[in-house]
Amino acid sequence: MTTEERLKEAIGTGEILKVIYQGGSQPGSLRKISPISIKDGKVRARCFSSNAVKLFVLEKIEIVESEEEREADKWQPGLKPTAHYQSIHTLLEEKGDFFASLGWHIENDSASLSLHRRFKNGKPLTGSDVSLDYEEYTCDLVAGYDGEVHEENRRKRQRPWTVRGKNKNTRTFGNLDKAAEVFLEWAKLLAPTSK
Repeated sequence: MTTEERLKEAIGTGEILKVIYQGGSQPGSLRKISPISIKDGKVRARCFSSNAVKLFVLEKIEIVESEEEREADKWQPGLKPTAHYQSIHTLLEEKGDFFASLGWHIENDSASLSLHRRFKNGKPLTGSDVSLDYEEYTCDLVAGYDGEVHEENRRKRQRPWTVRGKNKNTRTFGNLDKAAEVFLEWAKLLAPTSK
């Protein structure tokens, strides 16, 4: 049964359909609609998401049958996604063997994780090649008239996760999952075993 046939059937029965609409202000989101009419490739329907009668382009409608499990069914406005990595410790726990297999020396504490190359004798270089840091606060350092340097304007950062890499631009992120994605990419790219 085509999308148009299914919509015509719903018009006759008054059925409410779950659809994924690939247009409008939220393309790809799940909507519940009650179709009213179809004309010139457009569907007039009541959208229960906005509680308004709207026109939908027929080609952009995908009907979701009840037995199908879709990610869009789980989408709820305002609901934050669950974080994959809860802390630097969980990232290291999951990916530590991976870093070691790439030839990295690993150093970490609760707020940072850094990867270092080694000298030929096996000792790690002092400076890191790739690092991931959590820096909750930032401030301005101001030199006073007395010659002393003072910390002023201390404030919480909106993007507290920082990823640094050798010959790469420093990147900041609002959550650990996105920062970890770039950190892992750079760990592979700059790995001692990849050279």
